[in-house]
Amino acid sequence: MRFCLRILFFFLIGIQFYAQNSKIDYFKIVNDKSTIDKQYVFSEKTFSADINFVLKNDSVFKPFFKPFVNLGIYNKRHWLKIPLYNNSDITNFVYEFNQTNIDSLSLYLVKKKKVIRQFKEKGLYFHKNNTPAFLQNRYAYVYDINIPKQDSIVLYVKANVFDDSFKTMNVLWSKDNYKNREREIKIRSTYLVVFLGIVFLIILLSLAMLFFTKQKLYFYYIGFLFVVFLQITGVRYFISPILIENTLFFGNNFEEMLGFLVIFFVMHYTDNFLNLKEYYPKVSKATKYGANFSLLIFFLALFLRKYEWFYSFSYVFSKLFLLIISVTLYFFAYKLARKKKLMGYYFLIAYAPLMLFMGHFILTAMKLTNSYNPLEWEVVIFIEIIVLTIAMAHRYYLMMKQNSDYQKAIIKEQERGIQAMIEAQEKERSRIARELHDGVVQQIGSVILKSRSILAKMNLLDTKESREMLEMLENSNQDLRTISHQMMPRALKELGIVSALNDLLENSLGYSKINYSLEHFNIKERLPKKIEITIYRIVQELINNIIKHSKASEVSIQIFNTNNTIILIVEDNGVGFDKKISINGIGLLNISSRLDMVNGDVNFEPSPKSGTLVTIKIPLINS
Repeated sequence: MRFCLRILFFFLIGIQFYAQNSKIDYFKIVNDKSTIDKQYVFSEKTFSADINFVLKNDSVFKPFFKPFVNLGIYNKRHWLKIPLYNNSDITNFVYEFNQTNIDSLSLYLVKKKKVIRQFKEKGLYFHKNNTPAFLQNRYAYVYDINIPKQDSIVLYVKANVFDDSFKTMNVLWSKDNYKNREREIKIRSTYLVVFLGIVFLIILLSLAMLFFTKQKLYFYYIGFLFVVFLQITGVRYFISPILIENTLFFGNNFEEMLGFLVIFFVMHYTDNFLNLKEYYPKVSKATKYGANFSLLIFFLALFLRKYEWFYSFSYVFSKLFLLIISVTLYFFAYKLARKKKLMGYYFLIAYAPLMLFMGHFILTAMKLTNSYNPLEWEVVIFIEIIVLTIAMAHRYYLMMKQNSDYQKAIIKEQERGIQAMIEAQEKERSRIARELHDGVVQQIGSVILKSRSILAKMNLLDTKESREMLEMLENSNQDLRTISHQMMPRALKELGIVSALNDLLENSLGYSKINYSLEHFNIKERLPKKIEITIYRIVQELINNIIKHSKASEVSIQIFNTNNTIILIVEDNGVGFDKKISINGIGLLNISSRLDMVNGDVNFEPSPKSGTLVTIKIPLINS
């Protein structure tokens, strides 16, 4: 009896063991695209199993009936067992393994516990075996496999990943349908090339802004863009990751190494971008310390990268530290936005996708999520860079506008100073002219009358000496009268600009060898006092220059009003005007200063008469 019971016991154990090892839940292929959601997983830290071990030990595998396989960062070596049953009319398939940053990847086709085909090893360190299309394996590793109709096969996938979490989605395509996938990859690759071109262009523009502004903000932004550019070109195989790792001495975890540099540039950049030093000095100080600490970790990593423990540390620390920093700075950006600070709004928009992406990334690494990241790294970075570039351009515009307003304010103050000086000068001219006319001229006139009376009583009036003395006194008195009229002509004060110009020309050129003419049109009313004085002083300056330097024999002056603009034309037939020599002369500067007060402008050009033609325009509106 005992013997029978023992036989029964071992028989049941054997049946159970056989059932456990023979029961396989196959993934049934029914169409030309299938996302595999029935697979078995096995991860290990130290022991490196081979294909013979896993074929003999099915019990090490655990079922994973979900499309997104996430084994986190805890283990470095992983096996996938994917049983497939072809329930379709298709026999030629393409197996797509959707994780590109795998150090090594092996695929075995197994039937009835025997390897019927072993593919060449692929991965970062076997890049020569990777798919040559589309600049190698930019989006996935692919394998051509054949499964007969109504037949089964088991895929064994061995993946080693030392500097990232193991996360993948496995898709089985029909050979024909995979052509659509290839077209999609080409389109995405084109978008990526365009994006990288935009990033490169933004780097050049930022260099120009750095050159013109000399602000550290643009230096940190350029550093951030360059590191991101290097990251994307490495991840998407525009540049071989192995080349980056070996040439730049970044080791196997170049993404995390570059991540420390990203943190350094982003923190310094954000400190300047949000102007934290002004609004939150303590936060600004802590941000700078955090940035410099990240840079220190980067340099230490150059020596620590040879240790295996550092890979997990750098992976978690770089992502977690960036998330903490982003959340902290995001909070203060929110506070600035509450204060209606424009850069705070830009920061909130730019970093919202990044925070979502990094949060999901860390949850994936810690095996706390079984969903594929809905955001792609390139999309997140594209949004961030575009928004920040717009913000930088806006900031640059505001800075240039502020500088322009500052320059305008300085010019306005200078104009006010010049205007005050000219007004004071005119007041002083008026005072001196009044003192001369009402004082000195009148006194000299009295002296002449008294001298005549005294000389007449003494019978000396007709002598030569007396006549010469009286003539000198009268000439001096006439000169003083002329000077007083020129300093503040009575005709300008009482009759207007045309009469004043007539008197000016008669007194200045009437007794010279220079012929003159004055024409006026549409000057029916008195002009504003400021404009009349301006025109008179300018003509006075030009006439003095003609007398002293031009050697002219003819002078023509025209003044007229057209479309609420006073046009003054002064033309002579002299030797001409050398603008290069005279442009900085006191006379021309005086003319320009006076015209600035009335919003006028002046143009000097050669005259058809071989002399000089001066054209002055003064608007009556807003003068």
